[in-house]
Amino acid sequence: MQKTTPPDLSALSGDHEDETFTGVAGDNAELHSASFSRCVFRNSSFQFARLTNCTFEHCVFDCCNLSLLHLHATRIIRAKFLNSKLSGINWSGTSGFFSATFNGCVLDNSSFTSMNLSKYLFQACSFRDASFMDTKLVHAAFEECDLRNCTFHNTDLSHADFSTAYNYFISADTNRLYKAVFSLPEAVSLLSNFNIILK
Repeated sequence: MQKTTPPDLSALSGDHEDETFTGVAGDNAELHSASFSRCVFRNSSFQFARLTNCTFEHCVFDCCNLSLLHLHATRIIRAKFLNSKLSGINWSGTSGFFSATFNGCVLDNSSFTSMNLSKYLFQACSFRDASFMDTKLVHAAFEECDLRNCTFHNTDLSHADFSTAYNYFISADTNRLYKAVFSLPEAVSLLSNFNIILK
């Protein structure tokens, strides 16, 4: 891959293929109508940046800080996020064009409201105070993920795998849990849905 180190995110307009970007400074920057295919972003920061009508296809974000990134009509297709900070992002700004895997990422205070995340894989991620309201998570897997204070409401969790997830509270009354997988001792939290006394 051709290695490029642009001065800032705003300099990345146009189309890019098979490029590696290291140390991109993009805090508070704006980027419009840019396209990236099979590109790698390393050690870059896009905090508070605004991406409008952009496309990221088969891209990798490694050790990046994208916290509070604003997405507007931006497509993220088959992307990989590795060891990155992604807090406070409203992922629904991808307008339905969103597919990705996450490994070792911080997604605290993020919103996945009304999105289809079926068969998604999340590995060793933090989702503290994240929202999955009206989200479809059929066959999704949360491996070694921290779900403290996560909101699950009207969420389809059929066949979802929480066997190694922890700190979750999921109401059986307001979510679909058909054949979802849980393990002890964390699964004891599901009993708080019922008016019982556990000794």
